[in-house]
Amino acid sequence: MREQAAFEARTLVRQSNVCVISTISKNLAGYPFGSVSPFMSDNEGRLIFYIAGIAQHSRNLSEDGKMCATVFDAAEQGDQNAHARVTVVGDAAPVPADEHDALLTRYERQYPEAISYRQAHDFQLWRMDVKRVRYIGGFGHIFWIEKDEWYQAAPQWDLENEAHMVNHMNEDHSDANRLILKLIHGIDCDEVVMTTLVSDGCYLRANEKNYYIQFDNPCLESIDVRKALVKLTKAARAQESTTEIDS
Repeated sequence: MREQAAFEARTLVRQSNVCVISTISKNLAGYPFGSVSPFMSDNEGRLIFYIAGIAQHSRNLSEDGKMCATVFDAAEQGDQNAHARVTVVGDAAPVPADEHDALLTRYERQYPEAISYRQAHDFQLWRMDVKRVRYIGGFGHIFWIEKDEWYQAAPQWDLENEAHMVNHMNEDHSDANRLILKLIHGIDCDEVVMTTLVSDGCYLRANEKNYYIQFDNPCLESIDVRKALVKLTKAARAQESTTEIDS
């Protein structure tokens, strides 16, 4: 049950592009300060933020790295408390210089609008190491998830390998991107690009929005990623053929 809860919580975080982040206020000492921010997650499950130097969160984290990030399944109607939410608690620090450029390039693939931030307000990447996670999947489905339950094994492929796989999909298999998005999310769009990969899924971007595609199993080797994408592509093509026959 705990393993399933960790999977559900991690999937909700993967599916989310925006969270509410709370830091310890420097201006109002001791009080929490919350705001909304885009984020991305890495293979292990750490969260990455791109924050302006003039922002309150940047000033707060420079004084005290403790923070939390909350994502939730927004209810279109009915009781919001019946829907899932996750609060990730941890400690944030600036991304080290030797990792910064590659990670920023990855962030900008997922959020192309962030490219313009390089010229404004001294933006900086922050990464949160997870201490504990609170998951509420609905009434009575409540867990504290420890960090060893949250973190996933790091894959054998790195950011350079990821960029190569993403470029390959966009340059040689753009039709597969389109069909996979239609298969999983029911969205038919002519322009679909893959932006990023994590060990348990990938992100496709269409209509200026990111969509998460879950793999059946974590992919720790590059060949595993290929197999997962081939499987998704075959399923998508099969659905497309069935749709054409039915019509």
